[in-house]
Formats: sequence, C-alpha cells, structure tokens
Amino acid sequence: MQIKTILSAPELQEANPPAGYFLSGNALSYQLIGKHNEGLLSLSEYLHYFDYLRMLTDQPFILDGQAGFGNPLNTYYSITEMENHGADVILLNDQTHPSHSNKEQQTPAALTEFAGRLKSAMDAHHEEYSQIWLKLDCINTYDAKQMQARLMIAKQLGITDIIIDQNHSIPDIPDLKFHRFNYEDQSILD
Repeated sequence: MQIKTILSAPELQEANPPAGYFLSGNALSYQLIGKHNEGLLSLSEYLHYFDYLRMLTDQPFILDGQAGFGNPLNTYYSITEMENHGADVILLNDQTHPSHSNKEQQTPAALTEFAGRLKSAMDAHHEEYSQIWLKLDCINTYDAKQMQARLMIAKQLGITDIIIDQNHSIPDIPDLKFHRFNYEDQSILD
C-alpha cells in the first residue's frame, strides 16, 4: 500500500494517485510555523488545514492524532472531530502529551495513561469507514515485556494496525498488522 505524505493541494492532482495520503503533524507544523514539532499545533489548526485537502480528493487520508491532543477526554473529542472531518485512519502515538518528532524529546506515556488514551479513542470511534492505528514512536525505549504489554492492550481494545520505526524488527503477534514508518521524511512505507 503506497501512502504519500502530503502538504499541498498541487500534490493531490497527480495523474496516478497513491493508495492514500498522510497529513503529518510534524510536517504541517514546519509548513505553518517553521518548527518540526507537532506538539505546537492545536487540533483546530490541524483540522482546518486538513479540510482544504479533504475537499480536493476522495482518496483515503491518514491523520496524525498525535498523543490525543491531551488527556483521555481530549482524545475522545479529537477522535470524534477527526472522524467528522473525514479521516479514514487516525494514528495515535504512545508519547506523553505534547508529542514531539525529535526522538530525544519523545517520552513514552505511562502504561495507565497509554491504556486510558487508547480506550478513550476506541470509545469515541464510531465511524464504520475509519480506523484507529497505534504509532509506537517510543518503541526503542521498551524492553520486551513493556512492548508486549502495550501491544496486548491495543489488541484487546480492537486496534489491529501498528506503525513502527522502519529500522525496528517486526514483532510476531497474531492478528496485528505492522507498518513501517520513515521518521526522516515522515512517511508510511507499507
């Protein structure tokens, strides 16, 4: 599956469109304010920009739900709003809020915070045409037991797709589909 990271309307007018598009919070932050830090964007700023792109194509869009834009209540609201605006897939990461693209600034959420955010996201999720995916930004900080715990929570809540660093080995867990992510250009590789 070819997913293209997108930032501008002309990129949507290709003769052979990809299978879908990804609107990276990191890339959009750089586009709007000149800083590679999605934690500086509000949900309303992100969705305002997305609305323009969504009107130009009916191709699937993956949105960056970051760390849910705050606590579990914010996560619930964020998922609802992203679905209402036309998201096909919403990524939620495993970082504390606010999210950071710079690996040195990424802090994994405590297991209870992580579980609460995912539970809120799945409770808010009501669109039959959208999905919630987990993006494990902090995968390199977990030992095997910590990784297993997060993946099992995601699986138990009904999340089936996981995004991991392209350089990390893919865990062998039945019923979970893993996609590789390139942090350099903020692209989903498969």
